[in-house]
Formats: sequence, structure tokens, C-alpha cells
Amino acid sequence: MQQSNAVRKLEENFPSEAPQIKKREPQFGDRPNPQAKPVQKVVPSVTTQVTHEHIIRIQAPTDLLSDDSAQLAVPSLSLFEGYKKQKKALVPTILNDIFSNLLTYVLILVVTTLAVLKVHQVQMTRDMTIQYNEVLRHNELLHKEWLTLLSDREALTEYSVIRKNADEKLGMVQPKTEDEVVIDLR
Repeated sequence: MQQSNAVRKLEENFPSEAPQIKKREPQFGDRPNPQAKPVQKVVPSVTTQVTHEHIIRIQAPTDLLSDDSAQLAVPSLSLFEGYKKQKKALVPTILNDIFSNLLTYVLILVVTTLAVLKVHQVQMTRDMTIQYNEVLRHNELLHKEWLTLLSDREALTEYSVIRKNADEKLGMVQPKTEDEVVIDLR
């Protein structure tokens, strides 16, 4: 069976002194092997780079100093005395950052504005669609009412309906030919 690269590298870094020792699981009461050597981890070297140097003044407190123990007194540390001189104002730092990345901020502003305008456009389209549907519904109702009125007009303009209403409701009768009087207006 082939060994993986990781196992080969592990064996290269930690060569075993005894070839092919059978390992058994530890049992209760077993004591550690006094001949076993502890495994040491190999840490790759890390390259560091110094970016800031700070000068720290160490002052010994006067109450701890005595004549015979002047050199053994514990000093107090003043960590921020050198750092306070380098502190910059916040507003110019922020403005400097904004102006150095001005294109990024402008693009973010443009994208945000376009997104808000798109949301507004979608809302206006929804409102117009709602109005359009209401107008269509109203037109359908008017069309149905118009058709009903047309059918009523057709029914009422029939000669038989007019004659019947004139006889029953108004008590009108058709005159006989003898009772007809012709007036010449010429």
C-alpha cells in the first residue's frame, strides 16, 4: 500500500529509532515508558518586521527607593508617553481616508441611489396597475348596465307593449273610422 505525502514527511521529520515496533493499546495500570522520548514539534521560522518603535521611560517610584535597595526597586511603566505625541486628530484622518477612497464611496452612493429609485419605480408601477384594474372593473360594470338598458329599450319600443300600456294604464282607445275627423290645414 502506498503512503501519502503527509505520512512520508512526518517520517522524515520524526524518524523512528526502532524499526517496526508493534504498538499495543495501553492497559490499566501500565506505566509510561521511561525510554520513550517526547515528541518535539518543528515550528517553521517566522519572519517579523518592525513597523513602530516606541521609547518607554521607566521611572522608579520614590517611596520604594531606599539607600541600600536603590538598584533593586521595581520601576513603574509609563507606556503611553511616547505614543501620545504620534496621535493624530480623528476628523482629518477620516477625511483623508474618504478622499483616498473617493471613487469607492461615490460608486457606493450611486448604487444605493439607483436601488432606491428602482424600489420607487416598482411601487409606482404597482399603484398604476391597481388603478388600471379598478378602471377596468368600473368599465365592465358600465358595459353591463348599458346592455341592460339597451334590452329594456328594445322591449319597451315594441308596438304591442306600447298599445297594451296605452290601453291599460292610460285608458286610451283607438277611434273608429266613423269617429275620425280629418282637418285640412292647407
